[in-house]
Amino acid sequence: MTRIKMIATDVDGTFLNQDRHYNQPRFARQLSALEAAGIRFVVASGNHLGHLHRVFAPTPAVQTFVAENGGLIVDHGRTLFEDIIPTPTVHQIVAAILADDTLRPQVLRLSGAHGTYINRRDHPSDPTSQAYFFNNIVLVDDLTQVEDTIYKINGEWPNDTIQHLADRLNHRFPGQINAMASGFGSIDIVAAHMNKAIGVTQLAKSWNITPAEIAAFGDNDNDRDMLAHVGLGVAMQNGTDTVKAVADLITPADNDHDGVLDVIDSILAGEV
Repeated sequence: MTRIKMIATDVDGTFLNQDRHYNQPRFARQLSALEAAGIRFVVASGNHLGHLHRVFAPTPAVQTFVAENGGLIVDHGRTLFEDIIPTPTVHQIVAAILADDTLRPQVLRLSGAHGTYINRRDHPSDPTSQAYFFNNIVLVDDLTQVEDTIYKINGEWPNDTIQHLADRLNHRFPGQINAMASGFGSIDIVAAHMNKAIGVTQLAKSWNITPAEIAAFGDNDNDRDMLAHVGLGVAMQNGTDTVKAVADLITPADNDHDGVLDVIDSILAGEV
């Protein structure tokens, strides 16, 4: 059995329960045990870095983030790697999506180095509905005029259409983007060659850790590549069928019952 040297986990629907909390005392004890065992802990999420800092503020020992579906890697405040969507491509894709009634989302966002950009006409009258995920919103009149380092385009559609729409977007813009369902009726659009697997393995390589020595947790389509590419891919019991299909292990408990933490204990005990 290959020894695990790195653990990477998705956040929403995976590490967090449905109330967006995690078992902080138990996890803090695990972080100490992981450090003693020489196992790195990494957050691998589609969310922007500021949100992840806020989520893990109660356990400040968490200092390594693969954010924006792999597009931004930060370790102890230092940016190790970033991969962006070229600005002309961003403007082209945004214009095409907004011009096509069959692709137009309920809301479209650009996740950039200096903010999350939303057209002011799409900003909800009650901004608290988005405040949890987006604490850096910048309102603009035209998304095609935004000039920033853009890691990701994100849109929200009716939940039952997102798998089909992600496929349509990839077919519409071949070689330019990678569109992936990311949960909650949302699709993340990143650079064509980018996904969590690329980000996580690039980080691991900098630590002389091989993919076979990584355990990764996820629940949705933007986790599939990561789970398929590592030595121990762990799908959540509450995850999608497409994620479970590529996993080596499915958590005995779901995200509401410490599913990730249970498997971390098994890793520490050498049971998996």
